Amino acid sequence: MTSRRPSRLRVLGAIASSELGGAERVFADLGKGLDHDRFELWIACHGEGPLLEEYRRIAFGVHVVNLRDVGPSAVMGLARLMRHLRCDVVHSHLWTTDVLVGLAAALARVPVRITTVHTEYFRTVDERGLRKLRKRVLSGMYRLPYALFDRVVAVSQAIADDLGGRPGVRVRPERVQVVQNGIDLSRFPGPSSAVARDALGLPTRAPVVVTVANFVPMKGHRWLIQAIPGVLEQFPDTSFVLVGTGKELPTIRNLVSAAGLGSRVRFLGARQDALEVLALGDVVVVPSVAAEGSSIVSLEAMALGRPLVATAVGGIPELVRDGETGILVPPRDSPALARAICALLSDPVRMRVLGQQGRELVRARFSLEGMVRQIERLYVELAVSKGIVDAGWSP
Repeated sequence: MTSRRPSRLRVLGAIASSELGGAERVFADLGKGLDHDRFELWIACHGEGPLLEEYRRIAFGVHVVNLRDVGPSAVMGLARLMRHLRCDVVHSHLWTTDVLVGLAAALARVPVRITTVHTEYFRTVDERGLRKLRKRVLSGMYRLPYALFDRVVAVSQAIADDLGGRPGVRVRPERVQVVQNGIDLSRFPGPSSAVARDALGLPTRAPVVVTVANFVPMKGHRWLIQAIPGVLEQFPDTSFVLVGTGKELPTIRNLVSAAGLGSRVRFLGARQDALEVLALGDVVVVPSVAAEGSSIVSLEAMALGRPLVATAVGGIPELVRDGETGILVPPRDSPALARAICALLSDPVRMRVLGQQGRELVRARFSLEGMVRQIERLYVELAVSKGIVDAGWSP
């Protein structure tokens, strides 16, 4: 394979999901932004979720394969696909994909192997018993597959530090490269409208607080629910809009019902128009308790000019400047969440300033083009080092 001198580098991007999520959004935006005169993108993905059609629009071809079940047949199938495509580069996203792609790429002798790590995998959050024990074991071992890759891309410095610092198997710092996420501003809607609020049954003038996150323990929904009474004491007409789905959704619904908050909280499920819903929020809240590598929702909220309250976990403090582009609060601190939300709702001028400064920061530092160019340089750098193309290569 290394003797082929391509006019374009053939890249297989692989991801264990086609559902709506932050890593999936980054994956799709990266594929859209690649220079297709220089890189021929193929995609292997799991499932037939809402983003599958977008994957098909940005790639030369899409192969829907099982990237969730780690086993010999899946590895062999991926290796056959890589040999058939004669890949120059494989780029993996999400952990089970990393395991499968790492092994398959080694078997298929793909020259350049890259993975992007989007979160701090296998952190324990409210688990008990055997589930907690299993996570603790995996916490120490999950970085083993990264030995099969030439470069491990971390979406934040917090992720890079975790890869090399958490007890257990570690990734050597020289093999890790930080490339912070960028977002595609062309996807963003214009200013929100009263009509859009009406469509969701929201009051035209009353405050709206929005959270967009799948319902899993690390996203911290329960701490937001516990903060709501404190907000309603000062702003009784406030509506809370929660976008997302997931295994903890029934638990959160029960918490809302038990607290008598059903009239103030609206569950919208998974939405392809999540950006439009974010744009409706007077305040956007990111209440995560752990493992946020680089919060896409935080970037999206800032890009929309929405004032943001977020927890200071993982890579979020690398995105949100406390007091300048949003307010940072400790994780698992419902009173602090309530105080921060109320502080913003009581100060429209501050809300406007934070929103404006957040928008400017995203445009300056977190553009899609900046992220894509860094990844493209990495592809070429490694391809040159493996003799696939010469230094100074261009198609």
